[in-house]
Amino acid sequence: MIFSTESIRSARRFQPGGGSEALSAGRRKVKRIYVSKGRGTKGVQTLLGGARDGGVPVEYKAPDYFRSRLGDCVHQGVAAEVGKFSLADENIILKKAETDGELPLILALDGIVDPQNLGSLVRTALGMGFHGVVLPKARCAPLSPAVSKASAGAMEHMLFARVPNLVGALQRFKKDGLWVVGAHGGSAQAVDQVDFNMGLVLVIGGEGKGIRPLVRKTCDYLVSVPQKKIVDSLNAAVAGAIVMYEIVRQRQRRKVS
Repeated sequence: MIFSTESIRSARRFQPGGGSEALSAGRRKVKRIYVSKGRGTKGVQTLLGGARDGGVPVEYKAPDYFRSRLGDCVHQGVAAEVGKFSLADENIILKKAETDGELPLILALDGIVDPQNLGSLVRTALGMGFHGVVLPKARCAPLSPAVSKASAGAMEHMLFARVPNLVGALQRFKKDGLWVVGAHGGSAQAVDQVDFNMGLVLVIGGEGKGIRPLVRKTCDYLVSVPQKKIVDSLNAAVAGAIVMYEIVRQRQRRKVS
């Protein structure tokens, strides 16, 4: 049984009948919604209205129920029982880019084991218009309720491919004509010195160790984020957000010109 938590603040963003992000995305079945007795805010009512429209049962439970099922997770008195998260594959991600009429833009994560960083990267990628995220089966945080919450529900709308070998996946993308760019703090090439107006895969490395050497060798380019003062490394999610923004900034500027 999988539980996905929802914050009341997030619920306020939904249109009447939209329900939670899982409901609106429609990618996996929402089996049941649980609400702590006494919660009657406008945001909760909007969420429950979406559940009723979608035929999702709603149960009211005592606060102890949430503690027993969710532990210390911050749930704010609302939780959804959902079905298994469905994965895509590399071809489906490329097909989405083709359908959208855009150059492929894919995020590949190497060793992101912290759910907060994974959720943040996914949220940024969705906001920046990335077509999908490629994750290795090993050395990566699972697509859990914690990641969904950290992404503020963005995980429910993103395409994910899990691959047994990240290097092999990157090589297949290169055969399809995409370029592979890695964010690496040791690179002398600043992120704004590269032309990103091409189909590409952006590789972000894990906390501390960064991109693994073999993955790094597979990249066509390595870029770094310029810093006025040297620190050990930027947080993976922060560095990823900066590079993703630069990619999209260049593409939007190209469209205007």
